[in-house]
Amino acid sequence: MGFRRGFQAEAERIACRIREKVGLSPIDPLDLAAISTEFEIDILEMTKLPCDSSLFQSAQNGKFSAMMAHVGIRSAIVHNDTHHEHRQRSNICHELGHCFLGHEGCTLMDEDGTRSHNGAIEAEATFLGGALLLPKDAALHILKNGLNSQARSIYGISKPMLDYRIRVSGAQIIHARQLAKIARSR
Repeated sequence: MGFRRGFQAEAERIACRIREKVGLSPIDPLDLAAISTEFEIDILEMTKLPCDSSLFQSAQNGKFSAMMAHVGIRSAIVHNDTHHEHRQRSNICHELGHCFLGHEGCTLMDEDGTRSHNGAIEAEATFLGGALLLPKDAALHILKNGLNSQARSIYGISKPMLDYRIRVSGAQIIHARQLAKIARSR
């Protein structure tokens, strides 16, 4: 599924503006607490909610990652804190993507009881979430400085997310062109 024309560049700009608003440069690791505070979005751990969340924690139901809830003028993200730390950050950023793109809340179930899913909206939120975690400038910074082996711990992201962002941000191509230009000038 392709994005609408210009969406990826727009998402990168949105991610950079959000980071600027909380005092982060494009190459700084993302501070979720700063974003939560600045944009008044509560980030709630599922296991700390005053209800029984065991259904969502069992092996067969571990697919619950996160959800955005709007109550009046407040927003909250409930996320599965039993997932790996890197996945939690990715899940939260996906939900932030929905929020910052102005996606309306959707129904969880259709009339026939099946899960409702809008692939285009989910893809946009995933892309923006990734851009928040690792903007193009950060991906280029990693490649230029040979930080591939440290990048996962620096940015709190998984290897698949690191590889995805290096690829889809264009950083891999830009870096290869820069290296080729340096080689030609020697």
